[in-house]
Amino acid sequence: MKNILKQTLVIATLALTISACTSMKTMEATGGSLADGVIELSYTRTPSETSIFDEQDALKTATKRCKAWGFKKADAFSGEQTSCRDQLGSRCDVYMVTKKYQCVGKG
Repeated sequence: MKNILKQTLVIATLALTISACTSMKTMEATGGSLADGVIELSYTRTPSETSIFDEQDALKTATKRCKAWGFKKADAFSGEQTSCRDQLGSRCDVYMVTKKYQCVGKG
């Protein structure tokens, strides 16, 4: 019993530590091409920040944009691109993380 309590405490502490260092980001439309049927969604983060985004929420946002262009839905490309948005000398102060979505199915 004592061992289970100890393990639970360690897991809870680890979960709090991870959640304190990770921020949830909202993806916003930042580009795309109607001709290619591609939507780009992005968020920004600092170098010291570990961030994640809600994949389902991002897919809903991309699908909404695709529907406005006359498509039925959006499919996510694999992976994300990270680029430096604000650079000070040789150091990057703000990174932009971008994910692309393909619009599919003519509405």
